[in-house]
Amino acid sequence: MIEFDLLKLGSGQRIGVAEDVRSDLELDKIVSVASGGDKLVAETWLEVLLARECSEEVIRYRQEAVRDALENRNTVLRMYQIAKEGYETAQREVFIFRLDDPSLVVYETSKGIGILADYLEKLLDALSNARFSSRAFRGLVDSLTSNIDKAFIARAREISEILRFGSGIDFAVEIGFLNSLANPVLLLPKEESSIISRFLPLERRYTYRLDPRDEAGARILEDIRNWVLSKIATTMLNAFDKLMNFFKDLAKQLSFYVGAINLSDFLDKLGIPKTYPDIDSRKLVFENLYPLSLAVSSMKKPVPNNLDMDVESSFAVIVTGVNKGGKTTFLKGVGQALLLARAGLFVPAERFVMPSTGAVFTHFLREEERTFSYGKFEEEVKRFKAIVDDLRRGDYVLMDESFASTNHVEASVVAENVVSALLDSGVNVFYVTFLQDFLYKFVPKNSKRVVLLVPERLSDGTRTYRLVKGSIQPGYALELWRKIAEAHS
Repeated sequence: MIEFDLLKLGSGQRIGVAEDVRSDLELDKIVSVASGGDKLVAETWLEVLLARECSEEVIRYRQEAVRDALENRNTVLRMYQIAKEGYETAQREVFIFRLDDPSLVVYETSKGIGILADYLEKLLDALSNARFSSRAFRGLVDSLTSNIDKAFIARAREISEILRFGSGIDFAVEIGFLNSLANPVLLLPKEESSIISRFLPLERRYTYRLDPRDEAGARILEDIRNWVLSKIATTMLNAFDKLMNFFKDLAKQLSFYVGAINLSDFLDKLGIPKTYPDIDSRKLVFENLYPLSLAVSSMKKPVPNNLDMDVESSFAVIVTGVNKGGKTTFLKGVGQALLLARAGLFVPAERFVMPSTGAVFTHFLREEERTFSYGKFEEEVKRFKAIVDDLRRGDYVLMDESFASTNHVEASVVAENVVSALLDSGVNVFYVTFLQDFLYKFVPKNSKRVVLLVPERLSDGTRTYRLVKGSIQPGYALELWRKIAEAHS
């Protein structure tokens, strides 16, 4: 029995608001690069990125395997092609539309086993020069080579050819109690052209030919034939299903590493660095972290960001400042990096340290919620409740202008209560907001576990689209008024 686990997916359960996270963090842009249009790669990546469960051990396991896949990229790509093609070919060529017809089941499954035996041989050839070092890929190779060899493949092909019974099948039955038939045995066909069969016949044969008009006799013989075949049909079906599941599972799990190879090539093409994240419960650090979806959209190296903060159980990163300063892009970049890190992948940065392996949730203000309306605010609160119901200690909540669909006074009160409750529950928060009342009350009160980031502005007023640590500042109304006055002077 071939056993392997390249991903350690566990239950594979997604977070409850997976589609919101997918949309808010523009995951489809990233997945499109990783998949290169391959549907299976895209499906596997979304499953892994949006998974609820994750642990440091799983992250380390996958990081090791990703490194191994990049070192042995040609072998991994070849194995994926073989596994996917083998499964799809057998699925296309084998038609088992009636399980109550043993003749059909035996014939079709034997054909399928013959097809898959060819692809097993291709897999062994692909692995012949591989030099895998990770636990994941070594486990696959060891299990495959200890269960499958040239002799196994030859025997599988032989059985496949025998049971396709192109010239009919031979079977023997015994006469039992009251002339009933018993103990059916399927006989291996003899090679009529062999020297032994032609010159040294070992047994005398008697032949009885059924009258072509004997329809009842033909039906009886067909029933006996199906009865004999039914004894092996289940075994053949189980064997075929196991082989199909092997190729299907192998293609799915390899598809994750194919995506990693594609994403690595993309980052190398743009000159964006890659780093494998560390986990430290006391730190949140990233150096030159690039927003990946923006890199995909622009096809160039975007502006990176840095952050270094100490963590005590939980933290909040509050982002505020003028529009078009890179705040939402920063938020998306952090969320994307956290998801890639949890998946055991590299992230587009020179260094990345996260304090926990918690799940990532997003609560972004929808376009239709940007005008003030109590009804829209109520819908916004309902969406947030769906997140709260699924939260655990160590998770991350990314909020972009949350609660801004009502008046500023009410929104600030709600924001202060919500973010405080999240921090007290051990949940980490990234929050882009313009709510001045919230900022003036919340940030000073929680200074030991809060960092305030603002868009960087050079002395001449130029925006760099980087975020830097800052302090609460008054609005830019006077500056805007001065620019307007200068434009009309």
